Amino acid sequence: MLFTITEIRNENDGILVSGETLTGRIKGIWKSDGLSPAVGKSYQIELDFGITDRNMININPNAKNASTEICNDKVVFTALCESIDEIYFLRFSFDGLEMLEIEQDDFTIQEGDFLTFEKPFAEIGIYPY
Repeated sequence: MLFTITEIRNENDGILVSGETLTGRIKGIWKSDGLSPAVGKSYQIELDFGITDRNMININPNAKNASTEICNDKVVFTALCESIDEIYFLRFSFDGLEMLEIEQDDFTIQEGDFLTFEKPFAEIGIYPY
Protein backbone atom coordinates (compact mmCIF):
# COMPACT_ATOMS: atom_id res chain seq x y z
CA MET A 1 0.00 0.00 0.00
CA LEU A 2 1.39 3.39 -0.91
CA PHE A 3 1.90 5.59 2.17
CA THR A 4 2.96 9.25 2.00
CA ILE A 5 4.40 10.59 5.25
CA THR A 6 2.98 13.86 6.58
CA GLU A 7 4.49 13.89 10.09
CA ILE A 8 7.33 12.23 12.02
CA ARG A 9 7.78 12.24 15.80
CA ASN A 10 10.14 10.42 18.12
CA GLU A 11 8.16 8.66 20.84
CA ASN A 12 9.05 6.26 23.64
CA ASP A 13 7.93 3.37 21.44
CA GLY A 14 10.11 4.47 18.51
CA ILE A 15 9.53 6.65 15.48
CA LEU A 16 5.85 7.52 15.13
CA VAL A 17 4.81 8.40 11.58
CA SER A 18 1.55 9.76 10.21
CA GLY A 19 0.56 9.71 6.60
CA GLU A 20 -1.95 9.27 3.82
CA THR A 21 -2.99 6.22 1.82
CA LEU A 22 -5.67 5.77 -0.82
CA THR A 23 -8.10 4.81 1.94
CA GLY A 24 -7.27 7.58 4.43
CA ARG A 25 -4.87 8.44 7.24
CA ILE A 26 -2.72 6.02 9.21
CA LYS A 27 -0.41 6.56 12.17
CA GLY A 28 1.92 3.98 13.67
CA ILE A 29 5.43 2.92 14.59
CA TRP A 30 8.02 2.93 11.77
CA LYS A 31 9.63 -0.52 11.62
CA SER A 32 12.74 -0.34 9.44
CA ASP A 33 16.45 -0.35 10.10
CA GLY A 34 17.31 0.34 6.47
CA LEU A 35 14.81 3.01 5.38
CA SER A 36 14.54 6.31 7.21
CA PRO A 37 11.18 8.09 7.04
CA ALA A 38 11.01 11.51 5.38
CA VAL A 39 8.09 13.95 5.32
CA GLY A 40 6.58 14.16 1.86
CA LYS A 41 8.13 10.91 0.68
CA SER A 42 6.01 7.92 -0.36
CA TYR A 43 6.77 4.31 0.56
CA GLN A 44 5.17 0.98 -0.16
CA ILE A 45 4.25 -0.44 3.25
CA GLU A 46 2.86 -3.47 5.00
CA LEU A 47 1.02 -3.17 8.29
CA ASP A 48 1.13 -5.27 11.45
CA PHE A 49 -2.01 -4.84 13.52
CA GLY A 50 -1.13 -7.26 16.29
CA ILE A 51 -4.70 -8.57 16.42
CA THR A 52 -5.27 -12.22 17.28
CA ASP A 53 -8.52 -12.00 19.26
CA ARG A 54 -11.75 -12.28 17.24
CA ASN A 55 -13.53 -10.08 19.82
CA MET A 56 -11.49 -7.09 18.59
CA ILE A 57 -13.00 -7.34 15.08
CA ASN A 58 -16.51 -6.35 14.04
CA ILE A 59 -18.30 -7.36 10.87
CA ASN A 60 -19.56 -4.08 9.43
CA PRO A 61 -22.66 -4.67 7.24
CA ASN A 62 -23.00 -0.92 6.55
CA ALA A 63 -19.53 -0.48 5.04
CA LYS A 64 -19.32 -0.06 1.27
CA ASN A 65 -15.62 0.81 1.00
CA ALA A 66 -12.40 0.25 2.83
CA SER A 67 -11.14 3.13 4.95
CA THR A 68 -8.54 4.15 7.49
CA GLU A 69 -9.08 7.07 9.81
CA ILE A 70 -7.43 8.53 12.87
CA CYS A 71 -9.78 8.90 15.84
CA ASN A 72 -8.22 10.33 19.00
CA ASP A 73 -5.24 8.07 19.79
CA LYS A 74 -6.25 5.16 17.52
CA VAL A 75 -6.62 4.25 13.88
CA VAL A 76 -9.95 2.77 12.82
CA PHE A 77 -9.53 0.30 9.96
CA THR A 78 -12.29 -0.98 7.68
CA ALA A 79 -11.35 -3.51 5.01
CA LEU A 80 -12.91 -6.10 2.74
CA CYS A 81 -12.23 -9.72 3.66
CA GLU A 82 -11.10 -10.77 0.21
CA SER A 83 -10.18 -14.36 0.96
CA ILE A 84 -9.57 -16.79 3.79
CA ASP A 85 -6.85 -19.44 3.81
CA GLU A 86 -6.01 -20.13 7.47
CA ILE A 87 -5.39 -16.36 7.64
CA TYR A 88 -7.61 -13.52 6.52
CA PHE A 89 -6.60 -11.39 3.53
CA LEU A 90 -7.93 -7.85 3.93
CA ARG A 91 -8.23 -5.58 0.91
CA PHE A 92 -7.81 -1.89 1.62
CA SER A 93 -7.13 -0.71 -1.93
CA PHE A 94 -5.90 -2.07 -5.24
CA ASP A 95 -2.35 -1.81 -3.85
CA GLY A 96 -3.18 -2.61 -0.22
CA LEU A 97 -3.67 -6.24 0.79
CA GLU A 98 -2.89 -7.07 4.43
CA MET A 99 -2.98 -10.34 6.36
CA LEU A 100 -4.71 -10.96 9.66
CA GLU A 101 -4.29 -14.11 11.74
CA ILE A 102 -6.95 -14.73 14.36
CA GLU A 103 -6.21 -17.30 17.06
CA GLN A 104 -9.62 -17.21 18.77
CA ASP A 105 -11.50 -17.58 15.49
CA ASP A 106 -15.24 -18.30 15.64
CA PHE A 107 -15.54 -18.73 11.85
CA THR A 108 -18.31 -16.12 11.49
CA ILE A 109 -16.23 -13.95 9.18
CA GLN A 110 -16.91 -14.74 5.54
CA GLU A 111 -15.30 -13.69 2.26
CA GLY A 112 -16.95 -10.47 1.13
CA ASP A 113 -17.54 -9.15 4.67
CA PHE A 114 -16.24 -5.72 5.59
CA LEU A 115 -14.36 -5.86 8.88
CA THR A 116 -13.77 -2.95 11.23
CA PHE A 117 -11.26 -2.79 14.07
CA GLU A 118 -9.20 -0.16 15.86
CA LYS A 119 -5.72 -0.09 17.31
CA PRO A 120 -3.70 2.49 19.28
CA PHE A 121 -0.88 4.09 17.29
CA ALA A 122 1.81 2.40 19.40
CA GLU A 123 0.45 -1.05 18.44
CA ILE A 124 0.46 -0.52 14.67
CA GLY A 125 3.65 -1.54 12.92
CA ILE A 126 4.42 0.19 9.61
CA TYR A 127 6.94 -1.79 7.56
CA PRO A 128 8.30 0.00 4.48
CA TYR A 129 9.86 -1.83 1.59
